[in-house]
Amino acid sequence: MPYTEKKFSELLVGDVAAKLVQTAATVGPKASIREVIEKMIANPLSRKVYVVDEQGRYIGTVNTETILRLIGYRVGVRKDGGISFMRFLLDALKEEAGHIMVKGSTVCKDTKLTTALDIMVNEHLNDLPVVDENGVLIGELNSLELFEEGKILFDAEPGA
Repeated sequence: MPYTEKKFSELLVGDVAAKLVQTAATVGPKASIREVIEKMIANPLSRKVYVVDEQGRYIGTVNTETILRLIGYRVGVRKDGGISFMRFLLDALKEEAGHIMVKGSTVCKDTKLTTALDIMVNEHLNDLPVVDENGVLIGELNSLELFEEGKILFDAEPGA
């Protein structure tokens, strides 16, 4: 069935991924925080940078919230209190992408779009890394790509 004739529930990640974010921003685990920020600025639609190993396999994600928190600590924007100060001390020592990344869920091109949507909703994510069968990062599924496909659900007859 051609892509244009598929219902949302029949779509696969590969049908819609890369419409908006053609190339996911990547760095190695030893990349500096500055390099991560530069990659985010260069790819503002994504607002994420994926950390990959030497073979291009996905190992983690650095998101904007993490970078904003680190910037806030550097300029003194933080709550008073012992726990916040301890977090500041721990985060202040982090200078590489591998130190601030989080390991997240991934999807493949043949993952159903509804499965990806379920992951995004339940894990409070805006985007998902798309990997191949070897775990090599091949792209990103951006939430706006789901919006583009899902908007018709609000105009269509029930069950579309």
